Amino acid sequence: MALAAPLSLCDYQTPETLLVKAKLSFTYHYLDDPSQPGIEDNSGRISLTYTHIYNSPSQGFSLLGSGTFGLSGFRTVSSGIDLTGTYRYYFQEQKPFFGFGGFQGSWSGQYRSPRLEVRGGVGYGRFTDVTPLAQAMLIEEDLLRMGAIPNSLSDETLMAVAKEIGRRMEYEKLADLVAKVQELIQNDTGVTLGAKAILDIEGRIKETGRKRFCGGALQAGVGYVVLVPAGEERTPVLDLSADWAMAPEPRSQLLIRTSASASLPWKGAYNLSLAGTYDYEINDTASFAAKYTLEHYVYALSEGGLGTAGRQSAVFDLNLNVHGWRITFQVALERTEGAPGWTQEFTVSAGIDLR
Repeated sequence: MALAAPLSLCDYQTPETLLVKAKLSFTYHYLDDPSQPGIEDNSGRISLTYTHIYNSPSQGFSLLGSGTFGLSGFRTVSSGIDLTGTYRYYFQEQKPFFGFGGFQGSWSGQYRSPRLEVRGGVGYGRFTDVTPLAQAMLIEEDLLRMGAIPNSLSDETLMAVAKEIGRRMEYEKLADLVAKVQELIQNDTGVTLGAKAILDIEGRIKETGRKRFCGGALQAGVGYVVLVPAGEERTPVLDLSADWAMAPEPRSQLLIRTSASASLPWKGAYNLSLAGTYDYEINDTASFAAKYTLEHYVYALSEGGLGTAGRQSAVFDLNLNVHGWRITFQVALERTEGAPGWTQEFTVSAGIDLR
């Protein structure tokens, strides 16, 4: 007798998906020891990321951006900005095949001018917002922990709860949605939920900032470089890209994007980029996040030969909320091509609301 596979977050399907996420961080360190000549350290970093993804049965678009600025003496000494935009048109609703058009732009302090490429082609894949099912699973987890229900909910009930949460905008009052979720849970478990359990359900539904996504997309197309850094040639290019999103469980999210392009006819020049983020909510008072980016460029020089440039960066954050204190531990690593080693930064910050 075959056993049914356990319910996965990626089993949830929704007609529309919207992800908007932005993050900005700033660190600076100044150290002047009177017993030593000069200033020991006077440097910092500004990092920012932006993600906007929308998907519907007939169309979708994505806008992804990131930037890093290295500071010394409150002056910018290194910088890098990347921005990618794509519009997708699905040939048939509910089918994953699509045509697309878009652009990719980048700028680095190593260049005198930015790089901008326009592109078009075909692809396969979709993204789905599975946040409602993640909320349903967290509600079940909370109710089991407080002893409000005697056993786990059935997969059918979890999915029914998720679908109601996904229809939140159709409810005039939040209380009506909470009542519907309460009804589904009580019908499954045969118990009456108390006031504490009902408040917990309402709190989980109202939560923001915990978006979960599944799916992916593969794209292949051709483009043309409109703007190039000094020394490069304007040529047609072949573009390949892959995006992937996975929510292993309700408290975590993994996002990966890769892209590669090569000039046509190919003479050894290409661009390669990789970006990955992982977020994990350890519990209600602690969370962990990691981000890694890789950029590598090989370009043809006007005087002949090939030039290279690139950078890597990794940022790790541990966030704690302990007795009202918000504490963050951050480790940031960065290395530009040709540098002798990695720039390393360790930052600890803490804050509390006194009133």
